[in-house]
Amino acid sequence: MSEIDRIVWRDGEFVRWGDATVHILSQSLQRGSLAFDYMSVHQSRRGVAIFRLADHIDRLFKTCEIMGLPIAYKPEDLVEGCVSTVRKNPGATSLKISALIPSVEAELVPQQPRVGVFICAYDNKTDIVDRLGGGYQRRQSGSLKIERGISSRRPDFIPPQAKMAANYTSAMFAKWRARKEGFDDILLLDGHGEVAEATTSNIFVVNKASLVTPPDDMVLLGITRASIIEIAASLGIGCTVRPVGIAELHGASEVFLTATSAGIWPIAEVDRRRVGAGEIGDVTARLQKTLASIAKGDEAAFEHWLYYV
Repeated sequence: MSEIDRIVWRDGEFVRWGDATVHILSQSLQRGSLAFDYMSVHQSRRGVAIFRLADHIDRLFKTCEIMGLPIAYKPEDLVEGCVSTVRKNPGATSLKISALIPSVEAELVPQQPRVGVFICAYDNKTDIVDRLGGGYQRRQSGSLKIERGISSRRPDFIPPQAKMAANYTSAMFAKWRARKEGFDDILLLDGHGEVAEATTSNIFVVNKASLVTPPDDMVLLGITRASIIEIAASLGIGCTVRPVGIAELHGASEVFLTATSAGIWPIAEVDRRRVGAGEIGDVTARLQKTLASIAKGDEAAFEHWLYYV
């Protein structure tokens, strides 16, 4: 298999994709102490644009602040790093920035806690999925599993607002198990047995043409989630942030997930029970259409969300 023809930003310099590495015994690889953020890149009417770049960089710095990772860069340095990386990687649709401790460490607490930063711009399908073969194909409408006995990561030593690699370990194994059972994703429950979020996505329930989504303190504060709340308001669609019980999902007219990678993903089934008509609903479709229009630069009120490169 030939090497991926991409260039990676590594601490202010550009290296080839295959050279963007750390040692197998690096602290972040062994301990999960990597902070990251993931952005989407779009071809808009005015050119290539990164969606809500400043917000993603701000969330990365908040993660580092929450966890005490001593990142030495300024936000503007990483904004420029992201822009330069996208420019050097034509056709990229994904942008991932990682802040990690690359040094080889003997103990749990790092003795050399310098934080290195890597920025990768690529196309998830052509550069990764197609090259590996047999990758998961996202269905137009997904199915969710609720496992009442799941060991929730709410609460935990790592707050859900921190986008840390270690925060995704239990979610990864839960989703892996759900896929083997024929589901697309699995819902995580909070300490009270109420819905928190899916493994890498936030969840919205449509109830009488209005949106309901779980509280901020129980979920990752997704950029797409925040975008949908704001878009809904602009369209006159109400949105309530409050605890969501499992019964609400079974009785909802529409359910959808939001994430940078998925945008808006309508859910047709929850626990093998059909949601509404079992297809994308009117509210979900309206929001999905508006989000796509914003990414193309066709919505003047939201064009400030696009950072043109």
